[in-house]
Amino acid sequence: MTDETELNRLMDVAGSEGEALAALAGCVDRLHQVHAARAALARLDARSLRAALEARRTALEQEGTR
Repeated sequence: MTDETELNRLMDVAGSEGEALAALAGCVDRLHQVHAARAALARLDARSLRAALEARRTALEQEGTR
């Protein structure tokens, strides 16, 4: 037999399907954004990509010194 605390926990978990689906949908949307960004970066010419990488590196270095 399950005690009351465990029963309440099980009920909470069983009732959280909507929240889990919303979180999953958010993750899938983010993954689509990642794939789109990679595809866009892959279309850049080498010069533009190098410039973007350098700008990103500089920005990250500046954030690290704050």
